[in-house]
Amino acid sequence: MATLSAPTATQLITPTPSLSSSPTPSPEPSRLPTPNGIRPSPLSSTPSPSSSVTPTGNGLTLPKTDQYNARGNLPNTIFAVSVISAVLGGIAAAALAFAAQPFWRIVAGSWARPQLGVYIAAVAVFHLLEFFTTAGWNVQKLSVDAFLLNNGKQYHYAHAFGLAEYFVSSFFFPRKFNSRLSASPWLTLVTIIMVCAQVIRSLAMIQAAQSFSHIVKNKKHDDHVLVTHGLYSWARHPAYTGFFYWAVATQLLLGNVVSTVGFILVLSKFFSARIVDEELWLVKFFGDEYIEYRKRVGTKLPFYFST
Repeated sequence: MATLSAPTATQLITPTPSLSSSPTPSPEPSRLPTPNGIRPSPLSSTPSPSSSVTPTGNGLTLPKTDQYNARGNLPNTIFAVSVISAVLGGIAAAALAFAAQPFWRIVAGSWARPQLGVYIAAVAVFHLLEFFTTAGWNVQKLSVDAFLLNNGKQYHYAHAFGLAEYFVSSFFFPRKFNSRLSASPWLTLVTIIMVCAQVIRSLAMIQAAQSFSHIVKNKKHDDHVLVTHGLYSWARHPAYTGFFYWAVATQLLLGNVVSTVGFILVLSKFFSARIVDEELWLVKFFGDEYIEYRKRVGTKLPFYFST
């Protein structure tokens, strides 16, 4: 999980080379005329002092301009903006849901069960927290990709399959939802497991900070350290462990049998291969220190195949 070095303000504005063999091409200079009709010089790469982005301990501050100065009683960071936006959006959505109650009574059938709503909320919160933790504690890797919405077709196919199984069961096997596996005690237990798994993943990303990456890195940067405290003293890949139990719990919540088994098998195979690949690099980065750490701490995944 190698990371990029802590950037300066200028580096955050100026594109940096990619980690591939081909350097990232420089952006073309603007062809739009300035108010006085003169185009900016393509040789000028120094950002204007009136507009700058600076890293802080709580994330990236928004650009400062000569047109408006923030009042300062709220954190002027991307992390704060994203959290406030999500909270306001959630309040608006809840209010609209209350207002639309008569409509939902008409269109909602037996498929509109509480567990479906909890599942949708859990998926949305997962993607929000992926961005929040990156914006707050790992700003070097902050981009729209941090939401993990473009996390590969297989991820979306898996959730689509789970929803399909739920709706097929609702329409053709409704008695399935009258069993103990759809009773409140069981659903409450599954929800608690799902929430705890989400907390494990998000907290692992926070504790690893700049040493965490959504992709396996093959280059060690100066700020990449071996994290062995906190959750990393319990599991050596706690973010993977948290995601595994979170994903399986979402399918248990929906009462899916086929999808639950499928998620367990597919995720076990995926994380086994990923951990083996990632640890090859971690051993190169940290040598005997990582080998000893690996001997002491397991993965806490129920089906982990090291070969």
